[in-house]
Amino acid sequence: MHTQKDIQFDHLISQVKRLSDVQRKKLKAELDRLEANSDDNSLEEFLLSAPTFSENQIKTIEETRKAIDQWRKN
Repeated sequence: MHTQKDIQFDHLISQVKRLSDVQRKKLKAELDRLEANSDDNSLEEFLLSAPTFSENQIKTIEETRKAIDQWRKN
């Protein structure tokens, strides 16, 4: 499996080497744009897709905290 990936990567590199300077600059600009977007969006997407507490769960947590605080005071 690893060999197959290496062959594909080598083929990709050989294709990139055949590009003109203008095409190579366009490719670099596109890769830079993708990299910049993926870093920003990945955190944002992660946070937006993360699970959230329901109102009932928040209420339970608050009640549990109050009960623990009362227990610690006694």
